[in-house]
Amino acid sequence: MRQQSTPSINLASFPASRAFFATLVLALVPSSAFCQSAETPPAAAEDAPAAEKAGKLDVKWRPLAGKWEDAHFGGDGEVTRENWKKKSEGVAEKRPADGKLFRLGMGDPLTGIRWTGEFPKENYELRLQARRTDGFDFFAAVTFPVGEEHCSFVLGGWGGGVVGISSIDGNDASSNETTSYKDFKNKQWYNIRARVDEENVTVWIDDLEWSSVNRSEHTFDIRIEMDPCLPVGIANFQCESEVRGIEFRSLAGTAGDDASAKETSETTPAGNP
Repeated sequence: MRQQSTPSINLASFPASRAFFATLVLALVPSSAFCQSAETPPAAAEDAPAAEKAGKLDVKWRPLAGKWEDAHFGGDGEVTRENWKKKSEGVAEKRPADGKLFRLGMGDPLTGIRWTGEFPKENYELRLQARRTDGFDFFAAVTFPVGEEHCSFVLGGWGGGVVGISSIDGNDASSNETTSYKDFKNKQWYNIRARVDEENVTVWIDDLEWSSVNRSEHTFDIRIEMDPCLPVGIANFQCESEVRGIEFRSLAGTAGDDASAKETSETTPAGNP
């Protein structure tokens, strides 16, 4: 881009008022919208209020454990369940409280798991850790209820980098207001969180608010091929991935009746070996 020379200004020829000079300075400051990186999420500018609000919650996180089953898409890869153990060199890695890890093999095209226990439809948060270990497409499409509707938070779709919520007003994650891009690295863990309250559906990656969608202004749905993940599930597309630390908490302070949801107050960051 051709550089534009800065005109000289004779300050003596202008009225020496504070209001005038304040206006002049603001006019010369470049807009922050042009300084955002390619990975800036659509909702980044509104991150602070939502994160601050979420941080004040006193409700404990509860693991979703014991009632997962394979989602049957047809052409599924192998799903294995393991306890997260010490690394071969004997150094203990940071891990979620329940220590359960799911390995989702490469399917043709989808592989996933679904929760069969009780789960709230309103006023809750869901979180987990996931990573892609081989391949290049989405390693986690997290499906969850929004009242009587559902949606999926897709990470790394459409060739490996598209992030968004499917579907909003009939438009999937590649073509709605939440569509964005992130460079996901294979074998790196990512913290994923979704929040459904009375007003919004909000999602985070590594504690950075990625999108927040007003419920009263939109309808939510999932692509038909994700039906086997209902009501809550995680799936990948033509890749191999791992999922661990699946937990939820109620925003209303009632964490549910499921006996498998054991209390924990520990928040564990994604440890990357």
